Amino acid sequence: MPRKRKQPTTWIHRNSRYLIAGVSAAGMLLAIGCMLKGNSALAGSAYVRLGGLSLPLLGAIAYFLMGAFAIGPVVTKNKSLEGPTWLGLFIGSTAMTIFSGYLLYVMFGVLQEACVPCLLSALLSMGLWGLTLVGNRWDSFGQLLLPGISVALAATIATTGLYAYAQNPDTFTAGNPPPAVETTSGDSEIALAKHLTAIGAKKYGAWWCPHCHAQQTLFGKQAMEHIDYIECDEEGIDPQPNACRTAGVQSYPTWEVNGQVYAGVQSLQSLATASGYTGPQDFTNQTP
Repeated sequence: MPRKRKQPTTWIHRNSRYLIAGVSAAGMLLAIGCMLKGNSALAGSAYVRLGGLSLPLLGAIAYFLMGAFAIGPVVTKNKSLEGPTWLGLFIGSTAMTIFSGYLLYVMFGVLQEACVPCLLSALLSMGLWGLTLVGNRWDSFGQLLLPGISVALAATIATTGLYAYAQNPDTFTAGNPPPAVETTSGDSEIALAKHLTAIGAKKYGAWWCPHCHAQQTLFGKQAMEHIDYIECDEEGIDPQPNACRTAGVQSYPTWEVNGQVYAGVQSLQSLATASGYTGPQDFTNQTP
């Protein structure tokens, strides 16, 4: 009786799990970096936030699971995990690819904002999908048809819901207030805040943004009452996202002072200099 010939094992088949694990690790680190340093206007938009959870957090979880599926059978040397984890990798990468397509549409078609970390994450997600398809010797691509269609429909419904939520946020939830400012303002902080408002300076931010809260902490509670603050997130109180887009806001917080744009947390001394403020400058809160 003739022996059945084994299919040749190619380089991609031998190393695909390691490649997928490496791409997943890179994606997870990218997502964590966005959480720590991000505050992108896109990442904070209601178009890419689900129930108060940020897109970078959800992305980090997804990349972690993909990495676990990829490397799990290798670490445990459990052959019985090969089939289920490959199917899990296909389902996960398919969902991530569809969400990445939605993200690209929101990025360029709706917000018209180029977010480099978000773009890189989308490319990594698509790379995972491609590696999953070519990295395993599937018995037949027909076996992927039913799970592929199912997860595609589920992901499409989810992204459609996100889009509808972002278009009509008031029908889903009331505005979210920012964290309370607990520092006390001195006379100098209050005087600077009044001066900034008097010359038409504006502070753009989002209710969830930790850097925005750090900026508010520098001014203190009393001074912040005099700042012309514009909420950019649709889920915030009295949001003005169109004003933020018109101003070209790319990250939070962003200051517009005397026609110049300053991104990130600004020291009170820097704002005083930029605005031409000449009043008292013995600021109480020097660091956030």
